[in-house]
Amino acid sequence: VTKGSLAYVATQIRFALSSSSVFSRTDTVTDSENFYHSILDLLEDPDEIEEVNDLMTWWTRFVMHLFTSKLISKNSALAKIREKRAALRELAAAGIN
Repeated sequence: VTKGSLAYVATQIRFALSSSSVFSRTDTVTDSENFYHSILDLLEDPDEIEEVNDLMTWWTRFVMHLFTSKLISKNSALAKIREKRAALRELAAAGIN
């Protein structure tokens, strides 16, 4: 997770909660570009480093948990690719021996 990605997500959430129907840098209702840069400025403020480091650590752990804790279905594309790769490795190993 990066500071930029956190600022972008915050901007997207703010837009989603607004009454605007179109996301745009120049939107005068949500002022998305200014909001994004304000969040980035806050995340890069040396006076906020301790809290920002805690926040970044939390978000990184949360996001990594999302991607590493999911069980892979036997019928998923990823499972089938891994199965085929394992079979190819076995064939290659049998051909070498």
